[in-house]
Amino acid sequence: MGIPDRIILTLYTFLMAVVAVLVTLCSLDVFSQRRITEFIGSIPGNWIYAVGGVIMLLVSMRLLFAGLGIGGGHSMQLSESPTGNIHIGKRALEEYISALSQEIYGIYNVKVIAKLEDESINVRINASIEPGINIPEATGEIKANVKESIKKMTGIEVKEIEVYFKQIKAKEE
Repeated sequence: MGIPDRIILTLYTFLMAVVAVLVTLCSLDVFSQRRITEFIGSIPGNWIYAVGGVIMLLVSMRLLFAGLGIGGGHSMQLSESPTGNIHIGKRALEEYISALSQEIYGIYNVKVIAKLEDESINVRINASIEPGINIPEATGEIKANVKESIKKMTGIEVKEIEVYFKQIKAKEE
């Protein structure tokens, strides 16, 4: 889920919290039934409520699709022929890149986020590293290994690789 989706989700969650508080206050009889009936009676014919309802529906659908992972960027076409197409999934690439990264001595607990573009991939690798490992050398090895292996296996160019070490400590076994 991207940053715009997270912002929308935060605002939507805040709106739902306000609605939940209002429903709770209504059930505790803080608002009189007459006021609630008057409010509901003002909704028909008021286009502002219709626009708000449509916006909430669209936001709900967008969040649902983002949460389910629907909407492109989850596979990449490797080749096309009269007998069929070959695709590779984003998750397959991420798991493979994770395994490649952990082949480097001292690197463990690797999590990968791949961003598939038209003809290339951008990769973010979050990992832990053991103390005493030369970080620039290990990072260089990871990048070289991933770029070469992905290019050889899929023919896809790895445009950018970002490596983040979240923890420096000995691997617990």
